[in-house]
Amino acid sequence: MLTITHRIKDENGIHARPAGLLATEAKKFVCDIFVEKNGKKANAKKIFEVMSLCVKGK
Repeated sequence: MLTITHRIKDENGIHARPAGLLATEAKKFVCDIFVEKNGKKANAKKIFEVMSLCVKGK
């Protein structure tokens, strides 16, 4: 399994528009893609799961 760590720099975090763009791109791949924050995982192909993580930038 490949793990990539990325820091969100935008202070607005992953809100509706970036979450939608992420989901659209993730759906192009056959593999499973997850976003994780503080031990909670979200399927990157599902916009509402990604938004439910409430990812904020620093």
